[in-house]
This record gives sequence, C-alpha cells and structure tokens, in this order.
Amino acid sequence: MNPQFSIEHRLAYRFSILSTLNVRCIASLYNKKFGLTLAGWRILSIIGRYEPIFPGVAAQLSTMDADKVTRAVDRLVDIGYVIRNTDAADRRRVILCLTSRGRSVYEEVEEVSQEMDARWRSVLTAEESRLFGAVMEKLDAQARALFTPEAGEKHFMKEPARRGSAQSAGGKRTAPRAQSGARKKEPAQPATTPQRRKTVSQA
Repeated sequence: MNPQFSIEHRLAYRFSILSTLNVRCIASLYNKKFGLTLAGWRILSIIGRYEPIFPGVAAQLSTMDADKVTRAVDRLVDIGYVIRNTDAADRRRVILCLTSRGRSVYEEVEEVSQEMDARWRSVLTAEESRLFGAVMEKLDAQARALFTPEAGEKHFMKEPARRGSAQSAGGKRTAPRAQSGARKKEPAQPATTPQRRKTVSQA
C-alpha cells in the first residue's frame, strides 16, 4: 500500500469533492428557483451548449446512463424547458432543443456558473492556468483510455480470482492432512470410530 495514493490524495476523490462543493453552491439557484435536479441541469446545460443535439449524444457528453437521460429529458419537456423535434434528415430520429423559456433559464444559470468558475480559477497565475489546462487534457485522455469496463476487468477483476484459486487449492491440501491425522490417532476397532471418521470426512 502506498500512502501517496490513499483516498485523500486520489485524483478521483479530490475531483469529486471539488465538484460536489461547486454543485451545492449552484444548486440553490437551479433547484430552488427553477425546479431542476442535478441531472436536469446537466442535460439542460448540454442541450443549451450544443443544440440541436441527439439524446444519445447528450448521454455521452453527460456520462449518464441512457435511461436517466430519458427521464431527465421527459421532466424538462414537462416543465417547458426542452422540446423534442423530428430530425429533418432522418424522421425516425429525435433532436433536442431548448424552448425560449428553457433558453432563458439556461443563460441565467450559465452566467452564474461561469462567474463562479472564473473566481475559482483566479487563484492561478496565467502560467499556472496554462499548465493546468495542459495537465487536465493529459489526465482526461488517460482516464478515457484507462477507465473502461474492459480495462477494469483486465487489471482489477483477475487478481481476486487468482487469490481465490490459491485459497481453494490451499483448502484442498489441508483437508487430506486433517483426515490422515485423524485416522492415525483413532484406531478402527472401537464402535465409535466409524462415527468419528464420518465427522472428519464431512468436515
């Protein structure tokens, strides 16, 4: 175990804490004033930034499951912030756009979000900001390459299986020794001996 990578030093943990602090601050605006959940605001902000956009693309950009995106979009449509339109190029597909009301909400919350982000970054010098951007690009690329279901299964799921196999093998070696020892200590002649042998065998 390396203390350098204990939970309080892990990138994912620290990013999660910072993100939570930021979200809680902005949530008072988009939740109390506009009735938006975190998922709803995330999808609304993505639609506002990239509209017109397909639901599947919105799901990819939000890193949310498709069913959660569907529920969030349904809610946004119900409260009048988003509209579903038919794609002119392929009428089988749906595209998402903000309504005028949704655009007004998006711009108000986005303005506050950008102001908070600017104040957050203000502790960095111009050079630090440039280096931070470059570091984030590298970490982003590495995360997308590393944190996949396939990579997780390859690097993290096989090791416990090997340990389990070793333990199982150890158990098999231990059982015969226990049985052998019991037979040497207990003679076969007494009437209770078969019962003792049976118990050892079952154990």
